[in-house]
Amino acid sequence: MAKRGGGRDERLRKQREYQRKYRKRVKSGRAPDRDEIARQLLHYAITENLKRDRESELWHMADSVIERLVERGYDLEASREVFVGIVDRYEKGWTFQRRVHLLPPPEDAAGDEGDSRH
Repeated sequence: MAKRGGGRDERLRKQREYQRKYRKRVKSGRAPDRDEIARQLLHYAITENLKRDRESELWHMADSVIERLVERGYDLEASREVFVGIVDRYEKGWTFQRRVHLLPPPEDAAGDEGDSRH
């Protein structure tokens, strides 16, 4: 008796191919993923609250985030230490770390040779 649809191996091969094409499409479209948006939101929330002297709002937000982390099984004190560490770094002027491997490739250097502005 023949297997319907090519069997498990064929289905897995198709899934791998789909995932490969999907990742390529997402990468070429430069669409941020959920984690990248979360990083930017955290950076914005901390730096804006610091800049506008709204530390009480910042620590209220921090308490809520830490509480949610604890509900997910993270250690309370460790979560506080990490959050405070992030705020301390931002307060000292630490800039948001870019994911350099995701930046677009630099422009072709050969195209700039005749540009007198350099």
